[in-house]
Amino acid sequence: MMDYRHLVWVVFGALAGFFASFIFGDLFHLPLDLYYFIYFLTVAILFAAYIRKTRLNLRELFSKRLVWGILLGLVFGAAVVRNVLSRPATARLAGLYLIWQVVWRGLFYGTIDGLLLSVFPWIVTWRAFDLEKKGLGRRIVFSFLTWIFIILITTAYHFGYSDFRSNKIMQANIGNTIMSLPTLLSANPVGAPIAHAALHIAAVIHTPETEVFLPPHRK
Repeated sequence: MMDYRHLVWVVFGALAGFFASFIFGDLFHLPLDLYYFIYFLTVAILFAAYIRKTRLNLRELFSKRLVWGILLGLVFGAAVVRNVLSRPATARLAGLYLIWQVVWRGLFYGTIDGLLLSVFPWIVTWRAFDLEKKGLGRRIVFSFLTWIFIILITTAYHFGYSDFRSNKIMQANIGNTIMSLPTLLSANPVGAPIAHAALHIAAVIHTPETEVFLPPHRK
């Protein structure tokens, strides 16, 4: 049975992403680690509200096709890491600070990005149209709708950063489309966060002063 009420959460996701990045990452110019904490908290509150309001069974959702989700996440994660490593390196971090940043800006930030930008629109669409009970053809068709919602939330989130209010937004949307494919193809949430985390970790290690990855970018 279809439940279109889920679709309003796509708007909530887009607004949460935009206002978190615009207000705390761009307008107030907070210290990066403090901004990331607020961003993580914003996404956690969004997910908690959605889970509670719609009675989402996380164990059931994550357990189905889990192996495929992990495998595809690793495959696409390797692809985006290769892209990061193909870019010119910047000044590197070192020591305990590098370890901290790998965990905070790499693993945590990458996972949260994957949850908001890829997993959230997928869950909303999957449940709105009850795709678990539909055949492969219907799932493929609605994957295109999911991709539209992914682009909507990705664009809203990145528009909060001043440097992405330009043609750079195309890079964000192309990159997130690639990193969303593990979840779209496997119909399991874990793949996209794995790919996102892989990209962020590689960027922290190889090019921490990047002007493409790890927003907000500050001189």
